[in-house]
Amino acid sequence: MIIYLYDGSFDGLLTAIFDSFTDKRPLDIFRQEHYQPQLFDEIISVTTENDKAQRVADSILAKLSFDTYQRLYYLYLSELPQCDYTALCYLKMCYRYGASIYLAKNNPLIHRVETYCRKVTLEAHRFTGFVRFIELAPMIFYSKIEPDHNILPLLQGHFVRRFSDQKFMIHDLKRQYALVYDLHTPYFTPLTIEEGEHLLTSKTTDPYQQLFAVFFDATTITQRRNLRLQKFWMPKRYWQHIDEAHD
Repeated sequence: MIIYLYDGSFDGLLTAIFDSFTDKRPLDIFRQEHYQPQLFDEIISVTTENDKAQRVADSILAKLSFDTYQRLYYLYLSELPQCDYTALCYLKMCYRYGASIYLAKNNPLIHRVETYCRKVTLEAHRFTGFVRFIELAPMIFYSKIEPDHNILPLLQGHFVRRFSDQKFMIHDLKRQYALVYDLHTPYFTPLTIEEGEHLLTSKTTDPYQQLFAVFFDATTITQRRNLRLQKFWMPKRYWQHIDEAHD
C-alpha cells in the first residue's frame, strides 16, 4: 500500500491531501509519529508546502463551504483512527456530490465524519467548564489538561475572552504543548511535562483554590450525592485535574 506520511500539522495534512488527491492506487495517510511500519508499504514523505495547503483551503471555501472546511479541521483535531484518510475520502465525496451528501445520514463515511466531529466539539464544550487554574504568581495562572482530542485550539477564543485581564497558560500534557496568553496575544508553544512540573514548584499558595474546595464541601449534601450522575456530566477520565473530584 502507498503511505503518505506528513509532519502532523494541519497544513501538512492539507498538503498530503493535495499530493494524494488524484492518486488512484490503494493508499493511506498517517502522521509520522502515528505510523507503524509495515513490510510491503511504499512510503511517500510529504513536505509541508504552504501554497499547496492554501490552494486546498481556498478550493474548499470557494467550491464547497466553510462547514466542510470546519469538519475537515475537526477530523484532524480528533486524532482518532483513520481520521486523516477519512478526511481525504470525505473531501472527495464532497466534491463529487456537493451539499447533498449531508442528506446521506446512513452512509458509513458521513456517519463516521459526524461522529468524530461531534466527539471533538463535545469535549471542547466540556473543557470550557473543566479547566482549573492554579496561581503561579500574582495574576499569572496555569492549568494542565489531558483531553482525548487535540482541542486546545478550540479553547483559545473562550478563555481569551473570559480571562482577558490576566496572564494564563493551559498545558496539554498528552501532546506536550501549551496555549499561552500574555494580555496581548495568545500563542501556542511546546511545553514538556517536566517543564510544567518545574513551573508548579514556583507557585504561590493559592487562596482561591482552597476557598473553592471549602465552598464545594460546604454545598455538598452527602445524602444526595449521585456518583452515577456526576460521572455522566463529568467523566471520570477527567477527574485527575479537577480539584472538587478529589475526596
